[in-house]
Amino acid sequence: MPPTTSRDFQKVAGQRLTTAQTLLREKLTLDAQYFGGYTVECSLKALILHATPDPDKPDKLKRITSGAKMHRPEVLLGELRDLGISLPGEIARRMRRFDWTTDLRYETGRRDTGETIAFLRTAKAIYDWVEGQLP
Repeated sequence: MPPTTSRDFQKVAGQRLTTAQTLLREKLTLDAQYFGGYTVECSLKALILHATPDPDKPDKLKRITSGAKMHRPEVLLGELRDLGISLPGEIARRMRRFDWTTDLRYETGRRDTGETIAFLRTAKAIYDWVEGQLP
């Protein structure tokens, strides 16, 4: 069943983070980054829904779950900015090096291990920050 609440999205984010960390331990760095990106996407969507007034939640849910552009972190960060929310400075700096895209699903091979570790640390930092914002 697709997520419909902030908690649902955050639960998905946590599961994707666990999967990414497991893949990293197995040296499957490309796959770890792919799943790590979904950690960020789902965490940001959790916070967007949380910050959206109740009467607007159904429309917002439909908006953030429709279309390819709603996978892009920069689009989701724009949605948060529209709600008056910005990432903490340190996380925002780390996000500037964040080049995740769903197109990773078509790639093969591996990514640099250090880059993957840094990528997943950023994903975890976002997950933890959002977790602190939710009831």
